[in-house]
Amino acid sequence: MVGAADDNLRGHFCLRVGDHFIREKLLATDNNIEDYYKNHGFPFAEVSSKALPDSGVLVIEIDKGLRHYIRNIEVRGMSRTRPEVVYREIELKPGNVYDKSKVYNSQRRIYALGFFGMLKVEMLRQEPDSLDLVFNVRELKSRILNFGIGITLPFSFLVSFGLEELNLANIGHRANINPLFKINIDREWEAKVEGRYTLPYVTPLGLKFSVLPFIWFEEKNEFSRHTRGNEFRITKVFSEDVAFNVSHQFKYVRIEPKVTLPDTIKGVTNSVRLQFLMDRRDEFFNPSKGIYLLPMVEFAGGIFGGENDFVRLEAEERGFFPLFANTFAQRFKVGVLISRNGVSVYEKYYLGGQYTLRGYPERSIGPDSIGEERYGDVLLNLNLEYRIRLPLNLGLVGFFDAGYIDNEIDLRNSDYLKMTAGLGLRYFTPIGPLRLDVGFPLEKSGTELYFGIYHTF
Repeated sequence: MVGAADDNLRGHFCLRVGDHFIREKLLATDNNIEDYYKNHGFPFAEVSSKALPDSGVLVIEIDKGLRHYIRNIEVRGMSRTRPEVVYREIELKPGNVYDKSKVYNSQRRIYALGFFGMLKVEMLRQEPDSLDLVFNVRELKSRILNFGIGITLPFSFLVSFGLEELNLANIGHRANINPLFKINIDREWEAKVEGRYTLPYVTPLGLKFSVLPFIWFEEKNEFSRHTRGNEFRITKVFSEDVAFNVSHQFKYVRIEPKVTLPDTIKGVTNSVRLQFLMDRRDEFFNPSKGIYLLPMVEFAGGIFGGENDFVRLEAEERGFFPLFANTFAQRFKVGVLISRNGVSVYEKYYLGGQYTLRGYPERSIGPDSIGEERYGDVLLNLNLEYRIRLPLNLGLVGFFDAGYIDNEIDLRNSDYLKMTAGLGLRYFTPIGPLRLDVGFPLEKSGTELYFGIYHTF
């Protein structure tokens, strides 16, 4: 290496002694070294390399230039949004050493607000060792209206709406409301309204506060169920892919039987939930690689009060892997509910339907019941998909689902271990893929047809 070199550069080489000359690896090495210096205060670093003919020697020339500091940061192009909404998303501050990765992360965070459509960063040199950063933005409309439909066979129809304001009062607060209505061929129906109000960057720790009220009405052949409540959630975002939240939920359920039901139905659940999230998928709607982890523990009853007393331990993992120019996707979820002093059946786990076990009706498997709904204390759920991309924005999916639900773990003798398989068709749109899946059980005859928006996971 020629020029100002650093002992830490070895880890950025894509070539090793004895490798064949491959230009792509050479260019990748140049880019890695250049990024290393730009992430450590040298915004105008330049790296070039050349191989000496017939010698087997690679020469890397480095001109890192002067270390630069941030003198000033300016945001231009805002007419409605308050400046602090954008400035708090910028990871660099005046006086900091320049860092290209933090400039990139700042751009990503500003885009993630959802109401900026263009973002360009300019570097203006000032004194020999300082520069100004100018973020040029273009505001978009911050109000979003969503509409969704879903169909399953045997016939069930779902319609949903969503109204979301991303920049309430121009201070970056978010609010949304999501009504949903579902009805089936037996004229059983449910209507749900859920909302959310989010305050970002509360306290110097940068905590996010959210309030999530909900009210549900369900009319079944065996009973009517009314559910209402509210959740208060505090979230701490540590990085672009790691977050932690703690929440308190109050939920009241009233069930009016039309037939004789088990007496394990209680009204109030008061719980606290701790949840960790790591999301390293390369894309939200249609990931092709990456991993998603969501472990959770929930404590209900006891010192929190209420009529249900339990501990819930749960973890979900999703993985996405390139395979033969397509994508292999898998999800595994495990959950255990430990009752300490009685728990309502509806607080337990359920299995079946388009998001857990395609080929079986929703909530159709398990040892405990309310009418035709089945539940259990222990859940294991595995979903495997091979996603093939086709021309004309189409896709084909082959899937295998397996699920187990019971009040104890005994996979050999349980009647509640089920497996299904099937095929699906996808049509990719700017708002996510449209989904048509056909699933069938491997142990009995029958099929279930599902239509909706987005992948199952």
